[in-house]
Amino acid sequence: MEMLTDRERWDLVAKDYQRVFTLGLSDYNASLFRFWKEKGMFRPGDRVIDIGCGVGRYGTLLAELGCEVTLTDISEAMLRHAADNMSKYTTPWKVVPCDFHAVSIQEPAFAGGFDFAISTMSPAVCDLETVRKMSSITHGWCFLARFLDWKQPYRDSLMRQLGLEPRSNFGDLKGDCETMVRLAEEAGYRPEVTHTDYNWADPRTPEEMADYMLRHYFSEDENAQELRDGVLRIAEKDAGPDGTVLDGVDTKVAWIYWKTNG
Repeated sequence: MEMLTDRERWDLVAKDYQRVFTLGLSDYNASLFRFWKEKGMFRPGDRVIDIGCGVGRYGTLLAELGCEVTLTDISEAMLRHAADNMSKYTTPWKVVPCDFHAVSIQEPAFAGGFDFAISTMSPAVCDLETVRKMSSITHGWCFLARFLDWKQPYRDSLMRQLGLEPRSNFGDLKGDCETMVRLAEEAGYRPEVTHTDYNWADPRTPEEMADYMLRHYFSEDENAQELRDGVLRIAEKDAGPDGTVLDGVDTKVAWIYWKTNG
């Protein structure tokens, strides 16, 4: 079976991210935005870059306050949604399709640098090279958000009922957070860390739940379609009066941030 590229994998899940966007601002989104403002990480009119922006959730919030926003992502499907979501804002904004690992900071999109750089729940900034690259185009705050812990009980229950051991798409989350702090230190900065809870529940029809599991957890070499059909049968039995099941997620998140100008 041919392996998907990173770009293809993110393209496949873009509609999931857009679906969450349409649900509106979550308590977590609001608390993160409030944290940025309380810390003085940006001001209206600042130039801001979101690296691995997805469908532009934070870009829209920052544009609403008059910031000049640059959104980058490896997935053009994500960026099409981001452009649609940003289209109502008159403040300057642009979407830039790029692999942040490979792109040169000499690209015109990065000219002049940024007052605030963010990368939330994205692998775009993941090693010393990309931490240095992010910092080099920023003359203010850099901010990363990473999952520290993840629990998804309904997903795990479905897998057990199918005779599978629960699995996730994540490796060592705590180790990843510790690595990002160390890399920021190696790049010459003094990162700070704040931990917070981030919990939500996604209502899905049985069809949506089955398709979600197929996209994220089942591969062709294990009869993926048969497993998908199994999820559908279970979810149809579990569905409430509104015809949906609730896929709850309980996480802890590390906010990692540092100043590049002292």
